Amino acid sequence: MLVSFWATWCGSCIDEFSDLQDTYQMYKDRELELITVSVNMPDEKPSVLKMLERKRAVSRNLLFASEDTASLQKAFDPVWGSEVPYTVLLDANGKVLYAKTGSVDILDLRRTILEYVPSDYIGFNQYWQAGQTR
Repeated sequence: MLVSFWATWCGSCIDEFSDLQDTYQMYKDRELELITVSVNMPDEKPSVLKMLERKRAVSRNLLFASEDTASLQKAFDPVWGSEVPYTVLLDANGKVLYAKTGSVDILDLRRTILEYVPSDYIGFNQYWQAGQTR
């Protein structure tokens, strides 16, 4: 599962949003799930929806239902300082495979997905797990 926290007022969040959506489209057949979470205030929902429509978001998209976004962010990751963008790739057991505060290096993120998110083709999995990516 790839989780991306963002906000409409965050320029780098908006800049990388399309790359994250493209990444989701590339790897969703591997059962990768993308969830974007807007840290905007609940009353900013119209502007959040407008941005999601403009970016043609196809992933699952959430908005905090509380004005206490700092507490909700701390509940997700107690050491996260609430900066956005914040992107985390988790395995099925909740282990963090990739975490980045600030803009992601999209190629590094995609390599991590290739390494850890299984493919139907076993040779492909063996290649990435043999450390060929780094």
